Amino acid sequence: MRERLGKFVVSKLLGKGSMGEVYLGRDPSLGREVALKVISTGSTFGEEAQARFEREARAVALLNHPNIVTVYEFGEDEGLRYLAMEYVHGEELEALIQRGKLSKAELLRVLVQVCEGLAYAHDQGVVHRDIKPANILVTRHGKRSHAKVMDFGVAQMGDPGLTEAGVRVGTVSYMAPEYLDQGTAGAASDLFALGVILYEVLTGGRKPFPGGSNASILSRILLHPPDPLRPSDLEGVPRSLAPLVLRTLSKRPEDRPADAEDLASCLRAVLREWPDAPAVPDRSEDISQKIRVGKGVQAHCLSLKVALRQARAGSEILLLPGVYRESVTVDKDVEILGVGEPGEVVLEGVGGPALVMAAGATVLRGVTLKGAPGQPALLVQRGSSVVEGCTLAGPGTCAEVATGAQVTLRDCRILATGPRGLAVAAQAQARLEGGSIEGFLEAGIQVEAGGQVTLQAMQVGPGPGTGLRLGARGQATLEGSTLSGAAGAVELGRESRGQFTRCRLVDSRYAGLLALEQSQATLEDCELSGNGCAGAHVLAGANVVLRQCQVSGNEGFGLSVMDRGLATLEGCQVRTNGGSGLLIHRGATVQVRSTTFAEGRSLGIDCADGGQGVLDGCEILGNAGVGVQVESGGSLLLVRCTLRDGRDSGLLLLEDSQVTLEECVVHRNARGGILLARDAADPILRGGNRIEDGFQRVDGQGHLARVIPLPGS
Repeated sequence: MRERLGKFVVSKLLGKGSMGEVYLGRDPSLGREVALKVISTGSTFGEEAQARFEREARAVALLNHPNIVTVYEFGEDEGLRYLAMEYVHGEELEALIQRGKLSKAELLRVLVQVCEGLAYAHDQGVVHRDIKPANILVTRHGKRSHAKVMDFGVAQMGDPGLTEAGVRVGTVSYMAPEYLDQGTAGAASDLFALGVILYEVLTGGRKPFPGGSNASILSRILLHPPDPLRPSDLEGVPRSLAPLVLRTLSKRPEDRPADAEDLASCLRAVLREWPDAPAVPDRSEDISQKIRVGKGVQAHCLSLKVALRQARAGSEILLLPGVYRESVTVDKDVEILGVGEPGEVVLEGVGGPALVMAAGATVLRGVTLKGAPGQPALLVQRGSSVVEGCTLAGPGTCAEVATGAQVTLRDCRILATGPRGLAVAAQAQARLEGGSIEGFLEAGIQVEAGGQVTLQAMQVGPGPGTGLRLGARGQATLEGSTLSGAAGAVELGRESRGQFTRCRLVDSRYAGLLALEQSQATLEDCELSGNGCAGAHVLAGANVVLRQCQVSGNEGFGLSVMDRGLATLEGCQVRTNGGSGLLIHRGATVQVRSTTFAEGRSLGIDCADGGQGVLDGCEILGNAGVGVQVESGGSLLLVRCTLRDGRDSGLLLLEDSQVTLEECVVHRNARGGILLARDAADPILRGGNRIEDGFQRVDGQGHLARVIPLPGS
């Protein structure tokens, strides 16, 4: 057993299968336990194991849900690939069913959560294809069970028609008829597997399609109905459950529940009918499942606090239009729904947050939350909550996610007149989909050390502060989002990590992206424009990669890289910036491929004293200043580059600089091709360069004199 995998310290072996092992590990930087999944070095499955491993990494990377095991990192260490995953202290559902450790009602509550996780995965285009009790982990939080779906190693992403014909992956007893017959799995195939698990819950572990071999099981699934349920299986169980199990096991996908959320709703209805539930008066039992709050004959009570006292877990609380002035703590899993047009249902905090989410899984929709002075509008204290279509406002931080808690904000509007729109504490997670954050004084989103945030199709800004600020070791994943802020669009703290895809970092008075010491950022197909200082500013020890990005119209530099900073540009367009398109400070290193530096109001590229870089296949054209300037002590290698149409010299070399040109073209520059300071060394020329504008050197009197480069230089 290795002592380390990547940055993770390996503690002990947790389990071993035919394709690999799972170890308990620890992330020393965050101090949290992780499960490390690796492929056995002697695995006979070879390429299949590798493919499943990579498929699992890609599938789970799309998913961020409280009922799905989180994957932190996919890496390779000395040829051994590994997945670092959330370590769940729990038991497999298979063992709980076999031992009868949980009641049937509690097992159904677990399956409701599994349905919720699968509904989310299906919405993201991911079909699991191997749903079975052994792939569902169950933990206990007090009296409540919490489910986590794991092992997406055979998951299918995108068009199910892309599955290779005749190839079946998964566990035969849980495979749907259409998958066995045609090799095509969809979301309904995962529902069939859930039907098998429901049958096992009722029967204590018996299979609906038993057989002595895979062939006999396959035949029964395709051709025969499930084995009849016995009277003892249905003892003390609501009558509606058996028909639901049989419906979920239907041969035809269209005869099963419409989707995973539909199945979850059906299971919730069954749980409300469970005969051993506490007896209450008929009217109260009706109220406990759907409570209407407000004024008028339709309402059951005037206060949300009163409604929560009456509600059971799984209840739906309807807030009728009006202003509710109370600070409320939600300590049970309920849905709170605003009824009416946006802005008609308002909850104003009095002496505290407007709403505190302190249950395992709370849902809030269509409500405006207003925090009291110095208090958040929303505080997610624990558990995993969903907030949809809400407006959050107030003079304090609008929304706070406490340590260890998780929240998903969908299509929400955050109006911050105080320091922050959203604050994510250490080890907390927030996912924002759609919606906007504006007006913040310090930061639109503040992520503390070790916190995580995911943004999809978000608008952050304008505001006087920074759009997104990551604390030390924070993590951010952004897609299709626009961020701006007078103090900066994005600031990455020490050792933080950022992944940006199709994002816009714009309109800051300072830098679109500020990468502090030892932070890392990857930007793909992003725009960094309209910023006052620089499109991106990379400080000492930071590492920034830009691929297919537009860095344009910034008043200062396009990209500046400081001492010990590292930047990589691939396929980028760096245009119309006020300062140098790329500034390489002392001790910084850059690697640039297939990138254009054009039409800047100053230099195309400035390599300062002690800076170094490699440019491959780049175009430097139409800049007002020198195309490429290499200062004393700077060093550049230009391969297959073109320096043309500048309003100054194509290349300027100062004293003690080192430049190598290989297969480069320098032409049509207004003040000559290559200009050498008085004591500058000739550039090294290799492999057929075409320098049409010639060489010039500053002589002892400060005049320009045309020179011929030394042979072999």
